[in-house]
Amino acid sequence: MSPAHHSGERRWVVLAVVVVVVAGVGIAAGTRGTPAPGAAPEVPSALVSAPNAESSAWYCTGQSTASGISPGFLILTNTTAHPVAAAITAVSDAGATVQTAVDVPARAVVTPSIPALPSGSWESETVTFSGGGVATTQVVHGSSGWSEAPCQSTTAGGWYFPGGTTANSDPLYISLLNPTSTPVVVDLAFMTPTGAVHPINYQGIVLQAGQVQVENVASEVQNVATVSTVVTTRTGRIVATEVQGFSGPSAGLALVPGAANPGPRWTIPQSQDTAGGSSEIDVFNPGAVPESVTVRLRLGSGPLAPLTDTVAPGATWALATGKQTRIPHNASYSADIEATGGPGVVVGRTVVLPSADSAPQAGMALAVDGLSSAWPTGTWVVPPPGTSANPAVQGAAPAFLALTNTSGTAENYTAYALSPSGRRSIAAGTVAAGTTAGVIGAALIAAGLDPIVVRASGPMAVSEDVGPTGGVGVVTMPGLPMAAAIAF
Repeated sequence: MSPAHHSGERRWVVLAVVVVVVAGVGIAAGTRGTPAPGAAPEVPSALVSAPNAESSAWYCTGQSTASGISPGFLILTNTTAHPVAAAITAVSDAGATVQTAVDVPARAVVTPSIPALPSGSWESETVTFSGGGVATTQVVHGSSGWSEAPCQSTTAGGWYFPGGTTANSDPLYISLLNPTSTPVVVDLAFMTPTGAVHPINYQGIVLQAGQVQVENVASEVQNVATVSTVVTTRTGRIVATEVQGFSGPSAGLALVPGAANPGPRWTIPQSQDTAGGSSEIDVFNPGAVPESVTVRLRLGSGPLAPLTDTVAPGATWALATGKQTRIPHNASYSADIEATGGPGVVVGRTVVLPSADSAPQAGMALAVDGLSSAWPTGTWVVPPPGTSANPAVQGAAPAFLALTNTSGTAENYTAYALSPSGRRSIAAGTVAAGTTAGVIGAALIAAGLDPIVVRASGPMAVSEDVGPTGGVGVVTMPGLPMAAAIAF
């Protein structure tokens, strides 16, 4: 099996300082460290702007054109009580561009029709809104499966991907978009069990203004079970997304937006290990100092004994949860990952279910970062996997909404389904510290393909499993933090 194809719990270490010199420039696979005094505060890489913002923008990359591995479309979710106009610029890796204008009605979801680009194999979109409060996500679907993920609302000088695989001929790509007005020079580094790989062809990549370029990781890093990726710009800022294919016999497709910053805390609200399947939590330390990492697992009946490790700089702890005897098969559990010692880590999860299960059986996603779960507005939106007229795949629908309380005290929550006619409450309750509440069954069915807005009295990691898939963790959508509370 492809992603969690490891014989057990693994830790791999590269050099304490990973440096390569290319054309006289030193490039390190490390974090940028603590922001300088006066620097702008960190924000989530997918943050829904305030409804009263004059304008806002989202950047979407990772889609292929129709004949490729991951063709797809955009989903625009308007959380506000007024219509918002959008201008979409689509560009291919051959340089072809098309412009599309669309209006998103109040509290509505739109999947804009964008004309096919006349040339190229990959495409990206920049979506500019004449206002705020609109979330932008994308779905992709190919012969091996389907996936959905947020677009990114910010550019950055570095992006991190904790997981990935090229074993069993699994395809792996990194899509790079420069949505800015100036050229950017980019370097890629790949961390493997045997050390860091800096392919010469992936150093000094020049991205012109508005250009998208996609790099084939599998052509340079072959037959490697777990690959962590660092994307670094020498100057300027870009957007990066990972496209992972799973060839089988358990097949799947994953679209994974990069993490712009490591962090001290990550949460996986809903997990489940099945007999004959495998799952893995990848904890990547892109920094310059060791990180002491604790993984706290909790069943519905209570906590399990924690797992700990020290993750060296430039190393990844590949924790095969499916091989932990303390975790019973078919039992739902949450995972809380905490790191101390430096700026933090980046965490992802890979799931492979038995090939006999419903397709797709394999998937990959980032965990919910602490910045998003503790966003001070206490409001998150979970966009749907398309509309009734244009679903991601036939039968696409939410399967399980998980809310993990990451604070030290009990917190209250209410989940609303949002539609052009207004809001309606579908669930409410109190979540004890460190535990998870689930919205499932009739309440979630009632939401249908309406977006869900979650409001809580304190920090909450929000994640939704979406079907049809083989099971938990194959396709997920995180709750996107909102910069300001919305008026229903």
